[in-house]
Amino acid sequence: MPKNEDIEELKAELKKLRPRARLERLKELEEKRKAEMVDIEDLIKDSERELKTETIAEEITPQEDEINIGRLFEEGEQLERTVRQEAPETEEEEQRYMSFKQAYTDYSALQNIAYASMEGHLTSEHMDTVDKIGERLDRTKYVSASREVANILVASRAALYKIRKYAGLE
Repeated sequence: MPKNEDIEELKAELKKLRPRARLERLKELEEKRKAEMVDIEDLIKDSERELKTETIAEEITPQEDEINIGRLFEEGEQLERTVRQEAPETEEEEQRYMSFKQAYTDYSALQNIAYASMEGHLTSEHMDTVDKIGERLDRTKYVSASREVANILVASRAALYKIRKYAGLE
């Protein structure tokens, strides 16, 4: 809002102008005021929208509950008991399921041995490794937590078959 001093100054300035120039200046001021009014109306609408959003957010925000740390530990202990109960009971049962790391290690070893067998350079160490991995693969179930382990098991069995084929063991 212009101050009274500014308005008086503007009036004095306008009196010095010729009628046509004064009219042009007044129309410029009117357009400027209209643009300011539009801006003010937009600001009012934005503020009302933000206020409405805040009100809705306050209504739908869940209330904070007090955290009982003791209850959290009790839930953790219950989870541990459940895991222990559902864990495999025997070592034989555990060995029937192969870990991803073991499956990948076996597959990598079989790939290396497969390249060696294609060149005809199989050692007794290679054969021992093939036997151990073969026994492990025969005992392993396909049930696993991830598809990657199952895929590696299939690839390992295929590589084992090729090694035995090239080595004349089949």
